[in-house]
Amino acid sequence: MMTFLGRGPGRDFVLLALPKTASTSLERTLSPYATEVVSSPPARKHLPARGFVHTKAHELAEQGHPRESYELVTMFREPIAWLESWWRYRARDDSRRSTADMSFEEFALHYLAGDDGAPVPKGRPARFIQAQGAVAVDRVFSVERPGVWTAWFSERVGEPLLFERRNASAVERGELSASTREGLVALFAPEYEVWHRLADTGEWSGARGTRLAGLAEELDQ
Repeated sequence: MMTFLGRGPGRDFVLLALPKTASTSLERTLSPYATEVVSSPPARKHLPARGFVHTKAHELAEQGHPRESYELVTMFREPIAWLESWWRYRARDDSRRSTADMSFEEFALHYLAGDDGAPVPKGRPARFIQAQGAVAVDRVFSVERPGVWTAWFSERVGEPLLFERRNASAVERGELSASTREGLVALFAPEYEVWHRLADTGEWSGARGTRLAGLAEELDQ
C-alpha cells in the first residue's frame, strides 16, 4: 500500500497493491513520491480494500484526510492470467508450496476445489477490492494497459514516470482443459465483470459502491 497525500486538490490518492499486478514495479517507481509506503509484512503491503476501510481510512481521517479527499486505486488483471501468474511465480520456489512439479491444470483444479493444503492463493481479486458488500475502490486500472496507468500516475505526481517490469515470471502459458477453463470462468464471474468494464479504456473510474453480480456476501466476511 502506498499513500500520496498533500499533493494538491484532486491529486491525492492511495494505491492498494493487489498481488500479482505489477506491485513491485509500482512500488519501486512511486515510492520516492509517496507520503507513506507499506512494503512489509505482506499482509500490510497487500492490504485489501476491506482492511483499508476498517482501519487505515479512519487513521487518515483523524489526520485531516477524510475519505472523499483522495482516490483509492488499484490494479487488476485478467482473472485466469492472474491465477496463472501465481502458478508460474511459485514454480520458482523450492519450499513445500512450490508448483515446480505441478501443471497449471492441477493448480487450477486445486484452486477450484478450495484446497487449503495446495500452494494456491487463498484470496481472489473480487474480494480484494470489496468492502461492506460492494466495490470499495474508486478507480481500477488494467495492468495490461500500461500506457493508461503510467499517464495517470505521472499526472498525479507531476512528472513523467518510467515503470520497469520486475519479478516477471516466464512467458510460457499454462495449459487448461476446456472443462477446467469453463469452471474458472464461472468461478471468476465477479472478476470478469470488473474486467469487462476495463476493456474499452483500460480503467474504471467511479467504481466505488458497485455491487458485482454473482459476488457472494460471504466474500466480505
